Amino acid sequence: MDVLEQLKSKYKLNSESETFLKLRLKGISENGDISHISKEDYDETHTRFNEKIAADFDGNLVEFHVPCSNLPGGVPIDVIKPKNCARRPGILIHFHGGANSFGSRKSSEAICKLLARELKCVVVNVEYRTAPEHKFPAMFDDGKAVVRWVIMNKSLVGGENDSKVGVIGSSSGGNIAATVAFEVPGLDYQILVYPLVDWRCEGPSFEEFDFSESSINMSQIVRNLIDANCKSEQDKSNVRASPLLRSDFTVLPPTLLLMAEVDPYKHSNYEFKSKLKAANAVCESKLMKGAVHGFFSVPGLFEETNLRAREIIAQFYKKYGTC
Repeated sequence: MDVLEQLKSKYKLNSESETFLKLRLKGISENGDISHISKEDYDETHTRFNEKIAADFDGNLVEFHVPCSNLPGGVPIDVIKPKNCARRPGILIHFHGGANSFGSRKSSEAICKLLARELKCVVVNVEYRTAPEHKFPAMFDDGKAVVRWVIMNKSLVGGENDSKVGVIGSSSGGNIAATVAFEVPGLDYQILVYPLVDWRCEGPSFEEFDFSESSINMSQIVRNLIDANCKSEQDKSNVRASPLLRSDFTVLPPTLLLMAEVDPYKHSNYEFKSKLKAANAVCESKLMKGAVHGFFSVPGLFEETNLRAREIIAQFYKKYGTC
């Protein structure tokens, strides 16, 4: 029985998830080697599926460069403001997924434009540094610099002085969002979509999706990508890389946690939720049944799943992101 059949025997995968698994994991070797997949290929695939959504946007996109230590020229960001923007808009800072190795502003432009239009807010799309060229903690330094800068420059990016500011990220982008929320005071909320919260890649879900005899070894792929981010094994236990290991969750703003049912990160996401609840922090969560990791960054493929997720996000944003 191949891995897709194994998954279907346990989970009721929707057709979008089946299609995505076949496309995204095609050609990956048995040991989870993804070295032959280039960032350009990743971007091209995501952009192709999402190009109609990105093209249909009615609004403005302006590039800025945010000052950041050890990064000449600063962190590139796109500030996206829809034509239907609220009079006193909220500001949502977006970090793309891709295991800190893939993804870009271009590949995540469509989801950012959808969020901007539907929430009637300003979306800041961040081009943080990625591995293997830039290892830990470069991506977190970039995220922290951008969030601090946006909070201090709300009017410059199209907001108001009283605009609420939140972060959103999927997968490794959720990793950056969560870490920044621990480190930067003043955020009003965070939205984490199947976030990577533990670089040690341990637990029941990693064991469940470790298909060692298959060409689709979901867990090993993640482990290989995490290794590319690290200078040493100790990086994986650093609380900046693994916010699940933080001791004080009371500092976090209201949190929305969206989890995928078929995902090596699922168990650690539940652990993160438990720590939020134990700290009496505001936490809303939803398990997306039949969905695989990756659905949020490809709205052009996951039309129904992505729409459901955005509807949940919109309800949460209305409570915590608007003035």
